[in-house]
Amino acid sequence: MKRFLLLGLALVLLGSALFADDAKVMPTRVGRLYLAPSYIFFDKAFDDDGDREDAISTKMFNLGAALEYGITSWITAAVQWTPGINLWSEVDMPLPGSAYIKDMGDLFVGAKLQIVGEQAPLRSSALRLAFAPGAKIPLPGPDFEKEVQNMMTGGDVTVAALDKHVLGVGLRSYLDCVLNEYFFINLYNELIFHPFKGDLRNNNIYLGAAQLGVSGDVDVEYGLDMTFELEPVFSTSIAQGIVFTGGLPVNYQTSPGIKIDHPAFSDLERSHLLTLRPGASIFFMNWALPLEFKASYFLPLWGQNSPVNNVVNFQVRAYFRI
Repeated sequence: MKRFLLLGLALVLLGSALFADDAKVMPTRVGRLYLAPSYIFFDKAFDDDGDREDAISTKMFNLGAALEYGITSWITAAVQWTPGINLWSEVDMPLPGSAYIKDMGDLFVGAKLQIVGEQAPLRSSALRLAFAPGAKIPLPGPDFEKEVQNMMTGGDVTVAALDKHVLGVGLRSYLDCVLNEYFFINLYNELIFHPFKGDLRNNNIYLGAAQLGVSGDVDVEYGLDMTFELEPVFSTSIAQGIVFTGGLPVNYQTSPGIKIDHPAFSDLERSHLLTLRPGASIFFMNWALPLEFKASYFLPLWGQNSPVNNVVNFQVRAYFRI
């Protein structure tokens, strides 16, 4: 069953990392729309000891999105969909039919409140501090009871879920230490707690559980997911109305071991993933529709009980005023 757990973690661990951001907020009545296509691939996984071992070869093309809007000079509302929807996937599993990952992530809905900053309630040009409370709104996911039937009859099978598909509540925290007009260092943290139990039939572990004769209603507890990131950021104008920004985030994510309420299971161990995520963007501010283009690569450095995810991500950000 471990292979099914790792497949399910492939994009859950991608999560909000695509939109991990600094402590800045949008100007009043200014919005920003993101489109974020990502190519994810891996054929290795980190084992219990942090060593790399062979895993099921998996490739995915995912499209995420986000929308932010400045309510006031220090409050920004946001809806983020990451991971978004899988437009294509390929999983190398020896099944009678094709194996793929047909699913979409849950929605994060929240607001970022900048407490310290140049336009915040506490004025400062050397520090920016913001908090973003929010909720993960579950969207429909695969029914793995039906996927087991597909597997038994030789049909095509979705072998993993891209998200937990249960309600989550949490808080994102941002702290920017501004060194000068070109450099700042960002510290980011995200805590997402899942207060309600899920159904094992909505988790890809069910594919392995069914082989053990487990069926029917089985509760699953997901607990608290945590993300920490440290990013030095450099930004400069390279021509009139054109801004270049580069960053080198170091990101650490951990998810608790899943608790399954059934005597056939012991609790699954906590997962860890440490990645280096170099990225750069070009912002064309003077275009009729201001656009920013960003590219980044997620390089796994270390982990435990997690896939060795390699991610190539592009973002297009369109700015508008209403």
